[in-house]
Amino acid sequence: MKGRHTSSDKHLKNNILWIEKLASVQKVVLGISEACRHKYPPGHIRFKSDIDGGIKVNGYSGTGVIDIFIKIDPISNRECVKAALADRFKI
Repeated sequence: MKGRHTSSDKHLKNNILWIEKLASVQKVVLGISEACRHKYPPGHIRFKSDIDGGIKVNGYSGTGVIDIFIKIDPISNRECVKAALADRFKI
């Protein structure tokens, strides 16, 4: 985990480590965390959008939401990573 923000909730930490171990995932960059209420359980990760070089997801903790960028190389494996996320975090 590299980037400007390096701390995360204990529930998210295990799931971020799981994402880093996926094939084709080169880097996980934590973005800004916002304290707010949400309907997802702590530790849940949800796909947000496709962007150049990877995907953006939201990570939900007990205190709010954090933006996460997942760098994927080669980018042709983007759908495989999205399928793994959808399979693990079903709601």
